[in-house]
Amino acid sequence: MKLETSFGVIPLRKHSGVWEVLLVQHLGGNHWGFPKGKAEDMETSRETASRELLEETGLTIKRYLTDAEIKEHYDFIKGGEEIKKSVTYFIAEVQGKAVFQKEELFNLKWVPLFEAEAHLTFPEARNVCLQAISLFDSFDLTVN
Repeated sequence: MKLETSFGVIPLRKHSGVWEVLLVQHLGGNHWGFPKGKAEDMETSRETASRELLEETGLTIKRYLTDAEIKEHYDFIKGGEEIKKSVTYFIAEVQGKAVFQKEELFNLKWVPLFEAEAHLTFPEARNVCLQAISLFDSFDLTVN
């Protein structure tokens, strides 16, 4: 069994008075989730998450909304090998124009945060979304 670790962002923006989250449709499994990827060289977890967000969506982090991290764990088979994956997500307000990277993503879409769970493919991603929503009231949303 191979162990994999990735880092990602739950990207939020306020649009027309509503907090929205950006969901990405991954090419590999054609599933909806959040931007994420593996660390390069000596990157920190936040540096990795920020780079992956930029590479996959063209967005940058405006500010982290909480110090809390959300963990996701799942197993899958790739090329006949069993992989145990761990992903750490950071919740951040993002800025810029979202444009997806065609080499890794099939599509992306902004959806209201409180409706996002229904758009996510896997139960692990839905759980991450529910954890983000449960933290929402503790975010410092007063400063833009």
